[in-house]
Amino acid sequence: MKKIFSLLILALFFSSCSEPTERIEKKLLPYLQEDLKFMVAEALNANTKKEDLLEEPYYKIRDFRLFEGAEAEIYAAYAEVDFYIYRNMAIYAKRKYRYEVHGRHWDRYYKVLKFGKDKTP
Repeated sequence: MKKIFSLLILALFFSSCSEPTERIEKKLLPYLQEDLKFMVAEALNANTKKEDLLEEPYYKIRDFRLFEGAEAEIYAAYAEVDFYIYRNMAIYAKRKYRYEVHGRHWDRYYKVLKFGKDKTP
C-alpha cells in the first residue's frame, strides 16, 4: 500500500511540474513584442531615420515545436522568429528561443541579421 501511495505522490508531483502547452505558447508573445520594441529603439538610437523603418514593424514565427519525453527534460519548446523593421532594406533579424522547463521562461539563445525580404504576405 505504501508503494502505491508513493507512486501516486510521485506521479502527481511530475504532472504538476509540467506546464500546459497553451501557457507556454502564450508566454512567448510578450518576449517577441519586447524584442521588436528593442530592435526599433536600437535602430533609432543608431541614427536610423524614422522614415527608413516600417510604419508597423512585425515578426513572423517561422518554426514552433514542442518537445516530449526525455527531449523535454531541460527545454520544452523551440521557436524560430524573423523580425522585420526596415522599409527599403532587404535585411531582417532571425532569433531563436527555447523554453526552459525548470525556470518556466523563454530563453533567447541565437540572434543574427540576414539579407532578404519577407517572401510571404
